[in-house]
Amino acid sequence: MTSITTLATRVSAIALACSLPIVPALASGPVAPPPQVVDYVMPAPAFDWAGAYGGLSYSSVSGRVTQSPGALPDLDSANGWGVFAGYNWQRGNFVFGPELSYIDFDTGYVGFPERQRNALELRARAGYAVNNVMFYGFVGAARSELFGLGVWNSQNGVSYGLGAQFHVRSNVFVGVEAARRNMSATIGGSNVENDIDTITLRIGYQF
Repeated sequence: MTSITTLATRVSAIALACSLPIVPALASGPVAPPPQVVDYVMPAPAFDWAGAYGGLSYSSVSGRVTQSPGALPDLDSANGWGVFAGYNWQRGNFVFGPELSYIDFDTGYVGFPERQRNALELRARAGYAVNNVMFYGFVGAARSELFGLGVWNSQNGVSYGLGAQFHVRSNVFVGVEAARRNMSATIGGSNVENDIDTITLRIGYQF
């Protein structure tokens, strides 16, 4: 009987010893799993504007002389065909890049023998695209020619404007643009300044 009691006592002691390490774990409750780390990836733009492009334009041309020794006549309204080419880079919805633009026209000033022809521009263009539509602005350097005192005089100036562009297909786009060029030249020792304004329709191809 004593042996049985002793054996029972030893079994109880072993069982108690085995249960001791488990008690703290059970008392502290279940262990929460570590938080899951999710890498956020910026979604790609719905439409790709990046790359080279080029096209044709048709412009309504107007303007006026803003500074001269004499009168300040308006430019006769005219129309002109043109070409343009450029390159776009894209960062998210922001699109930017250089563009070379040329408009061919030849028109006079109301009531005066002077004439104005052509406009060549190198622009820096930046815009915001929403899928296949982009709204943009630009600023650049411009050249034109003013006929005065019997000769054609080269003019330099700045150009700036706003526009919108819409892709009708993945590679074909149409657009409209409003621009102004502030030009100046020295003619006969006097400074002559004038504005050349255009409203332009554009159609182009993105490569």
